[in-house]
Amino acid sequence: MLHYDHYYTMGKTHAICEDFAIQADKPIPFIVLSDGCSSSSQTHIGARILTLTTKYIIENTADWPLNYTSFGQQLIDKAWNVARTMQLSSSVLDATVMLAFLYQDNILVYVYGDGCLLFKDYHNNLSTIEVVFTHNAPYYLTYWYDEERQKEYAKYDPTPLILIDSRQGQSQPKSFNEELAFCFPLEKFKVVAIASDGATYCVDTRHHRKLPLDEIATQLLNFPNLTDDFVKLHLQNTLAQYAQQGIYPADDLSMGVFAQ
Repeated sequence: MLHYDHYYTMGKTHAICEDFAIQADKPIPFIVLSDGCSSSSQTHIGARILTLTTKYIIENTADWPLNYTSFGQQLIDKAWNVARTMQLSSSVLDATVMLAFLYQDNILVYVYGDGCLLFKDYHNNLSTIEVVFTHNAPYYLTYWYDEERQKEYAKYDPTPLILIDSRQGQSQPKSFNEELAFCFPLEKFKVVAIASDGATYCVDTRHHRKLPLDEIATQLLNFPNLTDDFVKLHLQNTLAQYAQQGIYPADDLSMGVFAQ
């Protein structure tokens, strides 16, 4: 049986949580999370607009799934219409989007911006993929909508994208607009998770070090059971135990998990 749940929480250095996540089960189970850019204004609102618009698109698209590009374009078009109606600047939508959904016995993941993928096979081997932009400026969907901003972004660095794969090592630099679509067959993987880049910013304040992603992922995916709210309860307990050790997420953290 496939179980799924999500959780998001504010980082130690933030006054407002700019991460947001939701899940639903129609027409198929899906989880979407968004991480707002701290250097843009009111992106906590944009993160909510993007996730809720994602939910609307999935629930109202007869031929779902849309492919990576079609979904991304439709998402930013509709989200911008919402922001414009609310008389908000388009920069509120400067936020990543990670979508994971069930399709034909696979978990498909679309990533727009940066973030982390965490997954376990049936031998409990844990692997991670970190999606990173070297200049710390993710390629948000807002660049898709604004051609001038896209040109400026491309001029700054045309190949800033790197995938850090715990199995295959670090990739060569890739184009900023590389399609970031991943497929995880459920016959091979028993746990598939998406997480904002906050998973890479857990800091041990007593020993002045940042915990590596594989160490964090080991704890975050160590679910004692898969009952209701299994992600929420486990992350709350894990973060409480971390706090007793002087370990805190410096950045906002959101995570969605499919598990069997």
